[in-house]
Amino acid sequence: MYWILSNELVDEDRDADLCGTFTTNLGDGINFDDGDQVPSSVTKAVYTLTEPLKGNLTDHLSIDEIPGLVFSDRLCQLLHNMMVTNVQYFPLAIINPAQGDTINDYKIANIVGVVDCVNRELSDLEYFDDGDIEFVNKLVLDEGAIPSDLDIFRLAGRTTMVVVSQVLKDAIVGSGMTGCVFYKPEDYH
Repeated sequence: MYWILSNELVDEDRDADLCGTFTTNLGDGINFDDGDQVPSSVTKAVYTLTEPLKGNLTDHLSIDEIPGLVFSDRLCQLLHNMMVTNVQYFPLAIINPAQGDTINDYKIANIVGVVDCVNRELSDLEYFDDGDIEFVNKLVLDEGAIPSDLDIFRLAGRTTMVVVSQVLKDAIVGSGMTGCVFYKPEDYH
């Protein structure tokens, strides 16, 4: 069984909904959500809050301005302990001008690897002109097309979608990680 890891808030009333600006030492045009290896020359990533921090910081932050996933050091360590090797980590400084402090225990997690595993016959999808998936009405995965040793990857045709194995989902949930929303593929819209 595989799950979609959504980049949304678990609890909109309690979880931090951050608003700010994002830059790296290579500029702001870098992308961490296309499944490709990112140059290791990204040595500095900074997210500066433009509104006061409200709510709880979770292990998986949903930050619209960052083109990729943001994981706590704790979640990164869990992936490392599970020997998930297709993730690059880039230190992220979250600057909170209202409090005058910087939060340094998060990383941008670049999931490297794209798998073409959509069962197009059983799925109900709408496409862009270039063939990429624009809208998902119903998603069915061909699990036989997924390498058995891959616990996290991006979906071909819609690389902003992250797919995780049952084993990884269970480890994340079982360890009490916060901020992770999982959907069965057929329930993801």
